[in-house]
Amino acid sequence: MEKGKAVIEMDEDAIKNQGGIVAKLPKEQLKSLFYLFAGKPDSRIKVYSKPLFLKMEDIVELNDCITRKLQLHNIDAQITSLTMGFEGSNIQEFGTWSEFLEHSWQTPDCTEEIVIKWDFLVSVNGYSSPQRHTLLVRLSSDMKPGKFMQMIASGNSEDFDQIDVLTAPAFCRVDFINLQLSKELINEVSQWVDGRIEPSLITDLYYFFKKKRQLIALFTHHSTNFIFMMLWVSSFLWARTNIYQGTILNEVIAIWIFIGIYAMDPIGKIGHILASRAYSKLERIDGKKVVFEFTSGDKKSNSEAADKNKRQGMQFMRQTLISFAISVLAGILVTYLFLGS
Repeated sequence: MEKGKAVIEMDEDAIKNQGGIVAKLPKEQLKSLFYLFAGKPDSRIKVYSKPLFLKMEDIVELNDCITRKLQLHNIDAQITSLTMGFEGSNIQEFGTWSEFLEHSWQTPDCTEEIVIKWDFLVSVNGYSSPQRHTLLVRLSSDMKPGKFMQMIASGNSEDFDQIDVLTAPAFCRVDFINLQLSKELINEVSQWVDGRIEPSLITDLYYFFKKKRQLIALFTHHSTNFIFMMLWVSSFLWARTNIYQGTILNEVIAIWIFIGIYAMDPIGKIGHILASRAYSKLERIDGKKVVFEFTSGDKKSNSEAADKNKRQGMQFMRQTLISFAISVLAGILVTYLFLGS
């Protein structure tokens, strides 16, 4: 087959009746011919950043909302399918809604992602046959590193254009012909998201600190060096005024500079230790924006994560308060030395 051509397949009887001719069309023309009869769907995407705590009844409620909305339109057929991702790259697919409802959730697996897809045919004015529409809702605790590495390896620019969507806690996408119906479905999902409770595993303050942990570590490291330098300079100025009466020998200045430069190394290590501790405390906090409680494993994981987050958060706040108190005392001492110089 020639490159860029598509073959329209015909059965043997049709080929004999047509004199053995098989039609060839460029792919773009074939697409145009298909959309002429079936309609070309558009897509609409909405991203949600709100933290979500989801149970089985929340998913049932979402399906009920979508089903009620679809019943207000001329729907010829509908099927709901679900895909659930668990820790360890395990995936469970449910071809129908009833399979999902009848599934036993007494398993040790921990849920990481759920994707719900509604496929339905809608009678649309201007088309002789019902048109396919699709609503997809994805809820994910975190983007798996494997997916991100796969995107990098593929080098597909379209994947990187959707990085904000793929890393969001939740998003919905509608492939539609009927514009009004697509807006109504997205509105239903938005109202459902707004009505969900937020997880109590981690507070918004701790989650903000966790997301900014690298900046916090850098600030802690460099602020330690900066405070030492200010304290060392102010001490030199105070000593020059109050001990040496404004006149200080070059030898003393050289010794003072040498000690200050030499002390920068241990002070830098102290700053690095403080920064590493702050970073590690925040790193250990479970900062998932979407928390599931479907399986027995989910319940156990959530209970353990809540206790661990409380301990790690308190340790981080205690260390932060100590560092802040030291900085305040150092600032007061620097001010006193400067004023006394």
